Amino acid sequence: MTNTASRVSRILFKEIVDGDVRKIHADSNDSDSGGGARDFRFGSYSELEHIFHSMFPSPIQDYRRRSGVTSLVTIYSGYFYWQDPVTGQTLRQISYFEPPTDARPQEGRITKIHEHPCLSTALMPNSSTTNRVFLLLTQMDDGTVWPSYVEERTLRSVGLWANEVTTKMLNCIDSPRRANQSVIGYYDFTTHDRYCN
Repeated sequence: MTNTASRVSRILFKEIVDGDVRKIHADSNDSDSGGGARDFRFGSYSELEHIFHSMFPSPIQDYRRRSGVTSLVTIYSGYFYWQDPVTGQTLRQISYFEPPTDARPQEGRITKIHEHPCLSTALMPNSSTTNRVFLLLTQMDDGTVWPSYVEERTLRSVGLWANEVTTKMLNCIDSPRRANQSVIGYYDFTTHDRYCN
């Protein structure tokens, strides 16, 4: 996105795994990845909830099925911003975040990801065991949220990203975790609050 962090308020990042890619294409019937819903799921919801409320600040009432009953629940909306790769024009589109369901009490979701041009798999680099790919949500000091896909190798290359951003992300990425656990983390530059799973 940029090699300066002077206007960045907070970052939230998630390692992209095969199940996430299948979700964008609606190819997933894997219960471990949340079935066929086209969304990005974030575990550790209780630690991340306040960050999602910063990035998706507008509560909306909508009907959802909970415990077998259709009821009114609160979901959250915001906007994703990106630059058109051809015209350079700044575009935006409404985005939605939904709190956990009864079946997955620690997973919040960014929904309808297949409807966002900025989250197209055409923009997603190929990942490997030595070059993981991450979804990065960057919130600027004006409140705008800019999604991007980030390759691990670019984070480890000097000068491609702001040092403050790469340091925070790599500190989390390089932290010990279970072999099958994907990376999720955030850093708030305004409060110095952080989380790494």
